[in-house]
Amino acid sequence: MFKSEIKNYNLDIFIPNLVSDFIGFASISLVFFLTLLIAIKWPAVSKIIFASFVVRVLVMLIGYYFFHLPDSTDDAIGFEVGAWIMSQEGFFDAIKSFPGMNSFFYSWIISIPYSLFGRSILMMQSVGIVFGLGSVFLGWYISRKVWGNIIANRVGWVLAFFPSLVLYSVLTLREVYASFFLLVAIYGIINWVETAKYRYFISGILGFIAAGFFHGALLIGGIILLIIFTYSNYKIFFRSYFNNRLHYKSFMVVILSSFILATYFSGKIYIQYLGDFKTTISMERIMSTINVRMKGEASYPEWTRINSPVEVVYKIPVRSVYFLFSPFPWDIKKFSHIMGAIDGLIYLILVYFIFCNRKAIWNDPALRIILLILFCYLLIWGVGISNFGAASRHRSKFVIELIILSAPLIPRFPLKKTKNYFRGITNLK
Repeated sequence: MFKSEIKNYNLDIFIPNLVSDFIGFASISLVFFLTLLIAIKWPAVSKIIFASFVVRVLVMLIGYYFFHLPDSTDDAIGFEVGAWIMSQEGFFDAIKSFPGMNSFFYSWIISIPYSLFGRSILMMQSVGIVFGLGSVFLGWYISRKVWGNIIANRVGWVLAFFPSLVLYSVLTLREVYASFFLLVAIYGIINWVETAKYRYFISGILGFIAAGFFHGALLIGGIILLIIFTYSNYKIFFRSYFNNRLHYKSFMVVILSSFILATYFSGKIYIQYLGDFKTTISMERIMSTINVRMKGEASYPEWTRINSPVEVVYKIPVRSVYFLFSPFPWDIKKFSHIMGAIDGLIYLILVYFIFCNRKAIWNDPALRIILLILFCYLLIWGVGISNFGAASRHRSKFVIELIILSAPLIPRFPLKKTKNYFRGITNLK
């Protein structure tokens, strides 16, 4: 839609100027005011949220005035220019340009403030910081609900300074928005498991749908949750049936959710990047997706290609490992790959912590659902990603979930020595 226009578009706008900078700093001031409100409302997270704000604004200003940040070109420029093009005819035309659930949705979102206030990179990045701060807050809040106050504070500080979370909060990319709405979905899952109230299940589904607008494949989490929800209500209905006390609400829920699932599995629902269900599991689609993206210096090794149905069984898990932890030492070809290797090492440590914490996770029904959804995401992205440059970006969508699941094992890094180093682990469910 915009690709040809973006390639030929004048990018002089990326040179700082007075008007766009004024709009940008006004946006930063509004973000600070929002940060202040959160700190006043939840004093327990005030230091964490202020630290998150400061580090993100500093990184944003450094990237804007001094040098390009990693991943700040290519797609980041494309999304920004797309937003500017969509805003050219004013607010009402921008609203009418709603693209639906596809890759231009993010540009459309930003085109709305652009149509009202004019073009400002700092304003666009400030919107990302809002969702970045929201992710830090939700990550802390969910951790407090699951693990208790002490571990939640530990998680909050990690989220405040985690490199990829800071970076993608300030770039004009979709990762931070997808991360935020995934956390909204997870919060709904936890509350639904605890209370069995349908409104929390609906909030979880809405979270996955919202995340799907920023990357269609994230809708799969909603499909998995719907399957679990249907099975849960199926058990409730039949238990009530054999006790001669019919639970009509669960019966209606089973009928409705079964219809939705049947519609999806019959191939009548299309998901961006995946296609319909039949296309998603098509061997030809899997092979073509991998072959198209296996290119460049950061490409996965040639042996990770899938050439037959048998190879699907063992190569998709291997590719998922590459997605999470690459580049490995034998893949490093230049300095930028070293930074990716450090990032992958951090993910390896988090997964090790999750493995050590597996009993606590498995004993908690909500965490078990989150782990299952996360595992399915890793398999999907294992197919969809074929180079570790893209992997380091896309896996940032899921790092907060990894941190939450591994939270009790994350060190406190105390300022003074204490015998009770892992204090708070007794809060495990």
